[in-house]
Amino acid sequence: MSQMERQHPTGRPLPDDRSNDWPTGDAVLDLSVEPQAVEHTALINEVFEAGFDFVTGVPDSHLAGFLKALAADERAGECFLPGTREDNCIGLAVGAYLAGATPLVFMKSAGLGTCLDALTSLALVYRIPVVLLVSWAGHDGRDVPHHNVIGQPAPAVLQALGVPALLSRFDDPADTAEQLRAALREAVRVSSPVAVLCAPEGE
Repeated sequence: MSQMERQHPTGRPLPDDRSNDWPTGDAVLDLSVEPQAVEHTALINEVFEAGFDFVTGVPDSHLAGFLKALAADERAGECFLPGTREDNCIGLAVGAYLAGATPLVFMKSAGLGTCLDALTSLALVYRIPVVLLVSWAGHDGRDVPHHNVIGQPAPAVLQALGVPALLSRFDDPADTAEQLRAALREAVRVSSPVAVLCAPEGE
């Protein structure tokens, strides 16, 4: 498929080579395919088989394995659009949903603070069933201070907004896939965002 033919659900052309299009988060991520990406391949398969066909979010080091496997999947070329801010990604996901797609938004837990306004004034108000995959840094209070300050209260923040939250771990891809499927079912049932809080590997 040519560069001019490749589009995401909102109709915007996508570049053939994404290697230079990645924004920076906590660290610059090398998205070359490495052996550790293989363990996340099953999770990526589950993401697509569950029905997600638009994926966006802000890269984070804890998401590296997931993102490398996603970037290596040929299906990602039609539906994977990395973002630079989590609130922008919520906007992209809402637009994709209105265009007929089933969106998944990934972010680190600190990104919840960045996207609160987009969640409350857009996704929640207009009852958009978007699933959030959140890398839950600081969940146990033993991370760096700026991760702990949002990571520890993340479930309570989501609860206060009325956003259901399921829990998983990135070192258990099978469970993460199961929770994403459950989150999508619940999001569709209640016509509202649902989050999966995923503790980083090794924590």
